[in-house]
Amino acid sequence: MTDSVKWPAAAHDLRAELRLLENAGLLTRVRRRADPRFQIAALARACDTGPALLFESVTDSRHPVVINTQASRAMIAASFGVHVDQVARRYAHALRNPVAPVLVADGPVQEEVLAGDSLDLAAELPVLTHHEGDAGPYLTTGVVIAEDRELGVRNLSYHRMQLRGGNETGMVVVQRHLHRLLDRAESAGRALPVAVVLGLSAAVRLAAATSGSATPFGFDELGITGALQNRSLPLVQCRTIPVCVPADAEIVLEGEIVPGRWEDEGPFAEFDGEYESEPARVFRVTALTRRRDAMYQGLTSGAREQLNIMGLPNEGVLFGAIRAVLPGLRDVRVTLGGLRKFHAIVSIDKQHDGDGMDAIVAAFAGHRDLKHVIVVDGDVSPHDSAAVERAIATHMQASRDMVVIPGGRGNPVDRSLRSGGVTDRVGVDATRPLGSSDDTPRAMIPGAEHMVLSDWL
Repeated sequence: MTDSVKWPAAAHDLRAELRLLENAGLLTRVRRRADPRFQIAALARACDTGPALLFESVTDSRHPVVINTQASRAMIAASFGVHVDQVARRYAHALRNPVAPVLVADGPVQEEVLAGDSLDLAAELPVLTHHEGDAGPYLTTGVVIAEDRELGVRNLSYHRMQLRGGNETGMVVVQRHLHRLLDRAESAGRALPVAVVLGLSAAVRLAAATSGSATPFGFDELGITGALQNRSLPLVQCRTIPVCVPADAEIVLEGEIVPGRWEDEGPFAEFDGEYESEPARVFRVTALTRRRDAMYQGLTSGAREQLNIMGLPNEGVLFGAIRAVLPGLRDVRVTLGGLRKFHAIVSIDKQHDGDGMDAIVAAFAGHRDLKHVIVVDGDVSPHDSAAVERAIATHMQASRDMVVIPGGRGNPVDRSLRSGGVTDRVGVDATRPLGSSDDTPRAMIPGAEHMVLSDWL
């Protein structure tokens, strides 16, 4: 795929995305009243692979709740306007060709504005409680936008946020780009203004989850959204803080991360299904803006939707990183079993005997969270787990085709890390030696492909 390819435009906002999903039979409207404490999460988990759910009546709230909009690759493909097999290529193209956002005077996300210390988030929003051991309601899908206008840096990221009462939440800020901006603000003795944005299409949600070599510090993830939507994403200036947010979002919490203040947080069931508790920063809300008929967007921790949002951007990052080294790259898949983070399968058309190992090196360089990489030939689909396993079984010898890279920094979700957060990485070259073939005729029954069982059984 070259940068001259004309791709269709992704859905411009959540409402356009819901129309696409409904037209494709991938959305169900739930009209029975549902409780945001456990009940919505339970129903979402029962529909873990889809459809998306729109709860039109929610206990103690005027806001509908939408969830599971990225529960499957097919849903993301529908939002992007591409075939399901083109998601990684489309995303890689967007990473290479970002389109900067544009500031506009106003937008629907500011149709209602509530400001002041008397804000009660629990009364205003149907924030979900997910698991029985969770400490309470959590914001899990808010895209956190921070700007350092002196540096000219904007950053998008996700951070779990526990309601603390009134206008405050906890916020767990891990050692990534937002933490860097927070350190800089605190060094200057000031709070860090951030906006938490709810109610977004896949183009923004996946952009906010993108990490790795393609998005270094200073890269504006909203450029990915613009490239996916084939337009400059319209932004509006927040009312109380120097941050800009998508004009077509549903809800925005404006506020600041309070300097030097930490509070106990959790327990909360993280995406690997295990509970975590740790000291967290405090986010104080200065204003809530929203559409008049705003929808609240939820996400169940550990659900297929969360893993897709976190992980499928990695396919685009890896596609670009490996394609730069190997023009014969066919496809990349980050696996569900690897939590869409730790395991990648790469399909290539080999040109040289070292291409398999080069693909392994490029993949690890492209994204540091990777722990295991398997490379297969171009005639093996990385989405066919049995075909991948067959390639390992019949093409690979460990003494020749496996490489172990010890002593790298790992992701803290990996409970097997050694002291200091250290991990080993393993690459497996399951490609055939160059010049060999796998053209042994396979047993076939004439006419089997045309057999219609209903005609016989």
